[in-house]
Amino acid sequence: MPGVVVVLVVVENSPCIAGGVGFLSRVVDEVIDYLVNGDLPSRVLRDGINKRVSNTVTKIMGVVHVKGHRWPSTIESILSRTAHALFKETALGVRSSRFIPSLTELCAYIDETKAVICGSPDLLIHDLRGRSACLVELRLAPTFGDYTPFIKMAAIKLAIHSWLLNNYYAGDGDWQPAYIAIIHYTKQRDKALDAEVFPLCIRVTDTIRSFIANAYRAWRNKTMIRVSDCKLAKLIYGRRFTKCVNEEVLIDAPRDVASMNEAVNNQLFRKWRAP
Repeated sequence: MPGVVVVLVVVENSPCIAGGVGFLSRVVDEVIDYLVNGDLPSRVLRDGINKRVSNTVTKIMGVVHVKGHRWPSTIESILSRTAHALFKETALGVRSSRFIPSLTELCAYIDETKAVICGSPDLLIHDLRGRSACLVELRLAPTFGDYTPFIKMAAIKLAIHSWLLNNYYAGDGDWQPAYIAIIHYTKQRDKALDAEVFPLCIRVTDTIRSFIANAYRAWRNKTMIRVSDCKLAKLIYGRRFTKCVNEEVLIDAPRDVASMNEAVNNQLFRKWRAP
């Protein structure tokens, strides 16, 4: 059975506790097993072939460009939609005394755009012990090579959903716990797919709101939004808490958050440093 590489750092007294990685690893492991063995329920196959998600966040993500990222082919899109359908169905069927997975839609009216922005995270996990709601983004990277651009796209989408969630519940928290689950091809002889799960703590600021508004305008005007490492860092950690010097990202974040985000930061940024 293919295994999931669990990238886990648990830091006590952190605003974000990565307690859901074990739960997600079980779910993703089952998804990979289904995909590799081809033992797919017919309803999941139907969703993979026919069901296309179309909301505002999906549309504006279509104009976001990260260096090295490419959109999937038709066959890869079907595989991706199948993986997402399996992921949701499997997660909702897993019994846990601590984690309650759910599906939701988040919407917010943004004055600058004169539009309601709606998006649906792949999963929302309610942590009963930690009393928090954690966002999850699953991403299929159809490549044998560098899949970091797909992790970056997942982080951008999570940042958008973090702001929508915070606004939806009129939250006043600075940080939003989230997870990126990435499935990618592998050249290992005994398995065709592999996966990693990264915890990500996102600082919810108006930088994200501004990005949403700019991306929405770009979508309406049929232009592109290019996201560099520096822009991505400001999106995740806030413009006032991030500096970029000679392609190195300097992040001002609590030590425990920087520690918990270390693994994903190594994927998101070529060079980064935190105090």
